[in-house]
Amino acid sequence: MKKNMNLGIGMRTIKTGLAVSISIMICSLFESKSPIFAGIGAIMAMQASVSESFTMGKNRMLGTFVGAIIGLLFSLAFPQNPFFIGIGVIIVIHLCYIMRWNKALQLSAIVFMGIALNPILEARFSYALFRIIDTFIGIIVGMIINYFISAPNIEKRIRGSINTLYNECKKIIYTIIWKQGEVDLRELRSDITLLTENYEALSNDIDLNLFRNKDSNSYNKILSIADSIETNISLLSKMNKIPYIDGKNQKLLKELFDKTLDPKEGLIKEDIDIVYNYHLNQSLNLLLEIKSFLEEHPLENK
Repeated sequence: MKKNMNLGIGMRTIKTGLAVSISIMICSLFESKSPIFAGIGAIMAMQASVSESFTMGKNRMLGTFVGAIIGLLFSLAFPQNPFFIGIGVIIVIHLCYIMRWNKALQLSAIVFMGIALNPILEARFSYALFRIIDTFIGIIVGMIINYFISAPNIEKRIRGSINTLYNECKKIIYTIIWKQGEVDLRELRSDITLLTENYEALSNDIDLNLFRNKDSNSYNKILSIADSIETNISLLSKMNKIPYIDGKNQKLLKELFDKTLDPKEGLIKEDIDIVYNYHLNQSLNLLLEIKSFLEEHPLENK
């Protein structure tokens, strides 16, 4: 499915540029010779939520520290030895992997090599110190700007995800009932995954006392509803037959789609229709719960 392309410059992009500029300006006050690390820190700290900025910044800071310490140790024990530098890179990457600092391992390895390959002993210590300071400056600036300037609206993202999920469920049910066609559930599962990620980001913000929200339990309920709908729709899609749809489900379909079913002459009720109508009824009632939530929490309110 093609997405509409937005050619405008987003606020997150503007904030990233601002964070980089301020970080480099601060580094110039300390006469840092490699402000690029401050810029990298600022870029990586500008995440889609404040809690993600905090987590990313913390991991990159720790990764930089690990790279610097191991680089100093290897530069003293095995100065400029290609074989041991390779071993050191493996150790740095593996430590970051074990600590789940996956997005920090590249910078950590770069810092390690910058120190381990420096031929001047005194320069190794200053390089390690300034890399840590530069990275710290960039991360702190990025986090501050992300929090205080147009902070990411996680609720809007969640409600947008719920709206997308709702429309995808309606499209699938419409295809099953009115077109009796095959359906692809990959888009629905992708929507549920995105909703889960957005909810986790909101939960992390709340845990860090960065955000307070009275609808958090409602979002968690919608997430459970989404999983149940996916299960029921998946079962419906596997029942490869023209179903007999009972009166209750016909009323629900009318309420959701404002569309009536064409009468199917000569259609005989079968035992499988009981199962079919049960899962259809579950799907439609759960979908109505999502519809009710969206009506009570319109996107334009956030």
